[in-house]
Amino acid sequence: MSLLLILTVSIIAFFLTYKLYQWLRFKLPPGPRPWPMVGNLYDIKPVRFRCYAEWAQVYGPIISVWFGSTLNVIVSNSELAREVLKEHDQQLADRHRSRSAAKFSRDGQDLIWADYGPHYVKVRKVCTLELFSPKRLEALRPIREDEVSAMVESIFLDCTNPESLGKTLQVRIYIGAVAFNNITRLAFGKRFVNSDGIMDEQGLEFKAIVSNGLKLGASLAMAEHIPWLRWMFPLEEEAFAKHGARRDRLTRAIMEEHTLARQKSGGAKQHFVDALLTLQDKYDLSEDTIIGLLWDMITAGMDTTAISVEWAMAELIRNPRVQKKAQEELDRVIGFERVMSETDFSNLPYLQSVAKEALRLHPPTPLMLPHRANANVKIGGYD
Repeated sequence: MSLLLILTVSIIAFFLTYKLYQWLRFKLPPGPRPWPMVGNLYDIKPVRFRCYAEWAQVYGPIISVWFGSTLNVIVSNSELAREVLKEHDQQLADRHRSRSAAKFSRDGQDLIWADYGPHYVKVRKVCTLELFSPKRLEALRPIREDEVSAMVESIFLDCTNPESLGKTLQVRIYIGAVAFNNITRLAFGKRFVNSDGIMDEQGLEFKAIVSNGLKLGASLAMAEHIPWLRWMFPLEEEAFAKHGARRDRLTRAIMEEHTLARQKSGGAKQHFVDALLTLQDKYDLSEDTIIGLLWDMITAGMDTTAISVEWAMAELIRNPRVQKKAQEELDRVIGFERVMSETDFSNLPYLQSVAKEALRLHPPTPLMLPHRANANVKIGGYD
């Protein structure tokens, strides 16, 4: 027993000594003092970007934050961002994947969480040349315009409903619905909500999967960031496995529906799932990559859209002068006889500026996806 205790203490001492050596060897950016083993996990507040902003006021524009034994360097001004994203982009092009990101992306088999290399170049090419080509985006324009029109009609009906007289309307509900319907139709070619606002069984399952994925992905649990502790939390590993199986089951069912429909009709539609299945042999895409790409689009296109529009509307209400100028431009360019379409955007410079300013003030993802160094680099004079 005493021998086992001595061995355990020796291993821990060696580990701590090694980490201390690494810490003292390099000139690391300043930051909050980490605790042994857990780092700064207990110091991080729920709204992370605000927590980091507070620390930046204390320690400067580049800070060190430890997630367990993993060092995270956070930069918060344009000069340092230029160093990270432009001057050292090749050395910092890989992705640090937490446990949830690794599970959801099959260790980077998608695009968002892929390391820079042949796979990333191939998948990026698929997205640039095939999925987001001007031709395909134009072909999918009726879907986007149809969903916006449905939202406007829904708001009008609720506003003119005698039962709603004197009641407030939550804009978030309508914006969230249009974002949900838009991305599911673009990605899967399916509208899970009927004209009466009732969601079908697949739609309910889809929403539950998205909600559960966000919950698992936002975890700050110690086992998420300290790999050697995971054996103590078998239920968490089981939760990730169940979520992955549930997500894949729904996605494969939709993919099979599209495959059968394509075989019957003899042609593919413009939706992303059809496009990826058609391009599977041409680009040697695995099933994991196709599923990963579809969920990348869903993750990037749902909440981000709703959040951005809601903040833009809030800023317009808070700035009546800007709201009036935007309305005057719409009246002048669009008029009162027709509905606005995407082709009108190029003739609405003031509205474009409003959208860009709203995104500057309230970016939907204030924290970028993490980058991982594949070589030793200096940022802001630090290692």
